[in-house]
Amino acid sequence: MAEDIKQYRVFIASPGGLDKEREGFRDTLRDYNEMDAVQRGVLFRPVGWEDTLGGIGRPQSIINDDVRSCDYFVMVLWDRWGSSPDKKGKGKYSSGTEEEYHIALECFADKKMPMRQIVVFFKAVDERMLSDPGPQLNKVLDFKRKLETEKTIYFHTYDEIEHFKKLIGKYLAQWVRDHESGEAGKPVKQPIPPQGPPVGAEEVSLVEPEILPGEREAMSAKIRDAWRLADEGKLTDAEIRFAELAVSGTDVDVLNNYGRFLLRIGRLGQAEVMHKKVLEVEERTASQEGVAAAYGNLGLIYRRRGDLDKAEKMHIKALDISEKLGQSERMARQYASLGVIYRMRGDLEKAEQMHTKALEIDEKFGQFEGMASDYGSLGIIYRTRGDLVKAEQMYSKALEIDEKHGLLEGMASAYGNLGLIYSHRGDPHKAEQMYIKAIEIDEKLGWLEGMAHHYGNLGTIYDTSGDIDRAERIYKKVIDIAYKLELRETLAASYNNLGNIYLNKGDLDIAEQMVLKALWISDAAGMIGLEASQYANLGIIYRIRGDSGRAKEYWEKALELFERIGMKPEIEKTQRLIDELKEK
Repeated sequence: MAEDIKQYRVFIASPGGLDKEREGFRDTLRDYNEMDAVQRGVLFRPVGWEDTLGGIGRPQSIINDDVRSCDYFVMVLWDRWGSSPDKKGKGKYSSGTEEEYHIALECFADKKMPMRQIVVFFKAVDERMLSDPGPQLNKVLDFKRKLETEKTIYFHTYDEIEHFKKLIGKYLAQWVRDHESGEAGKPVKQPIPPQGPPVGAEEVSLVEPEILPGEREAMSAKIRDAWRLADEGKLTDAEIRFAELAVSGTDVDVLNNYGRFLLRIGRLGQAEVMHKKVLEVEERTASQEGVAAAYGNLGLIYRRRGDLDKAEKMHIKALDISEKLGQSERMARQYASLGVIYRMRGDLEKAEQMHTKALEIDEKFGQFEGMASDYGSLGIIYRTRGDLVKAEQMYSKALEIDEKHGLLEGMASAYGNLGLIYSHRGDPHKAEQMYIKAIEIDEKLGWLEGMAHHYGNLGTIYDTSGDIDRAERIYKKVIDIAYKLELRETLAASYNNLGNIYLNKGDLDIAEQMVLKALWISDAAGMIGLEASQYANLGIIYRIRGDSGRAKEYWEKALELFERIGMKPEIEKTQRLIDELKEK
């Protein structure tokens, strides 16, 4: 037990209707104190209106004094904004929670005050409420839009109370690390976010594009408009638009697209609900049209969670139905998804078989966009094997198809993949040219997600070439885009990239902070593969410091996670690192 305990006060602000969150907040602080914080010389004390002593004067003023005395401020909103804290509603603020938030902002800006960080949480609202928000919910949505636009406060949207408690626990862990590193007396810059090892610097990510080739053109204008808002980073308005369309609960196209949107922004729980609704609707109507799509999207969700076995089952179900219905395009995409799963497991032979089957189907039915994607996936397999000649052939074929048919997104991806080839060959100049071509197309299309990816790879070129300052500027540009679109994988990867920069500079403390932030995001979003990679990187940092015990501890955590999802190459690599430590 530490002799000297530093107490940090954490205020929770919320309107009515969030009793479970307030209780969960206090339980999380209590449990974290008992399990970890006190042992490390820290005690977190929860503070809220429940703790405010009665006194003379305006009740909200007394609560505000409590806010001013706190080190951290947590705000939680759902479907209510709250009521005016002043008589007859003539005050400056429309709710007590809003007033507490602005008091916290003033304290954060004042260096003499203890306030160090402000975090906002939004409890997810179902599609029925979103489609017809009353005055209270509208105020919450306006506030969320404001945070989304200003990007000065980092915020989260959560589906379930356990997810909320887990996020609170992650912040507590960060605040303890700040205390131990001597950073606890300084305000934390807002927002938290900055992006990856060349961890998966590839065009076909662990979660491939949500929309199948040609599908967007077939969508209704209203669904396309919702996706347009999402692509522009207007996520609150995009979700409202999807909710308005989904409120009937019977349009499987809308439900599948809403689920894809929720998957993109990391709301896996609600995404799963949407796709399961599709299965219920199709079962009632004895239809199978949307079932294959729903199973395929569920496969993406389970893969994101690291449950490759369950993901595999979903894609196989989707494949079986697609074959029965003669949905050739979807059949090809399920084979491609299975190929990604086998590649993650390190079974490149089986992965190649799946992508080859996808290619055969796409060629047979003249599905050009699918063909280009398949060639790109096969290129990744050959590149992973170290066969750069064959990989380049695949990427060049993909580019040829994309150029012939004017598939601009595909062209950008192909240029990006070719950039990776030249980078591996030690030709950074040619790699840079490819990435710049890709970015030019991304900017022309307004495709922010593509820009984030290709800028990230361009940053890696500058990093490995020794142009650290330029790389850092590029990564910050990636962060801005990734934060806007809530691309959590990209955020985690970017923090990791910054960690690599500081590691190369020899600044192990900042490198550790960056990797820990990457770990925080990966863990909170359930991205087990990235989480394992970050534990492995922490092991490297501690090995350089000469702390073999901590290095072994982190590598064993990484090994456990790699084994859970069956990533054989990473399992072997991490086991070698552990064995080398034992030999010493």
